[in-house]
Amino acid sequence: MTPSETHHRMLSGTKIDSGRPKGLLLFSLATISTIVASLAAYQSAELVTAIGFLYSAVPLISYSISQALLKREIRNGRKYWRRDGRNITLTTTRTLILWELGTLVLFSGCLAVGIVLFPLRSRGEWVAPAALLIAGTIGVIYLIPVLKAGVPTRRRISLSSTGVELTQINGHTDEIPWKTHPQLVGVHQGDAIIISMNHHELRYPMGYLPMSMRQLERILATFPSDAKLRVKLSGPEALNTVLAVLEPTEKELTDGSWTWYSSETTATNPQ
Repeated sequence: MTPSETHHRMLSGTKIDSGRPKGLLLFSLATISTIVASLAAYQSAELVTAIGFLYSAVPLISYSISQALLKREIRNGRKYWRRDGRNITLTTTRTLILWELGTLVLFSGCLAVGIVLFPLRSRGEWVAPAALLIAGTIGVIYLIPVLKAGVPTRRRISLSSTGVELTQINGHTDEIPWKTHPQLVGVHQGDAIIISMNHHELRYPMGYLPMSMRQLERILATFPSDAKLRVKLSGPEALNTVLAVLEPTEKELTDGSWTWYSSETTATNPQ
């Protein structure tokens, strides 16, 4: 897909954040529908279709649970920002990493199940095996780079007075200086699309990151344009400075978005 096509299909950070509850609901409904379809196929003696739909429900269940856990971790997002030497770093949780990897493995497993079922199908039983083959192939494409990298990394975003480092689960890190004025221009297939002054385009996966899209958007919009805040990133007030920028707005707290608890709520109930 060309950059122009990607930009045409992008969604805003606001739309992604506020649409997450609906997305989780749709996946939950898809899971139930898949299980019902499996039972219906079994009643009709279409065993290949029944097994195919039944396995399809497994990664969907895993994804739905992982997103519910992501919601909880985003709510408690403040505690995952820490000072790390001279930088302020966002570290994701082992729980999110395990669910992300587990869900990818289950989706990749669709390929093996599809390969086994395809030659066993009766006439007309091609939908479920074909869907498994397609879903499994996509899963493998995403899983292989992670497995090649070895142990997944928990360190994801690191801020300093000179720039931001964005690290993916496979350990790949992109360094972006503040002087290039990076900005989040939209979201495509779960990736934040970031462009810099030199027109360099970066895709950064956000699917299992314990922060909202608009929080990343604020980081990229604030520090490149405010020299005083950049100076604070190298001083004792660095962590409080970052947390102040990330503090959710009134709109984020009321439009259904998955974001931090308000500071007042956190003070009363840290969990």
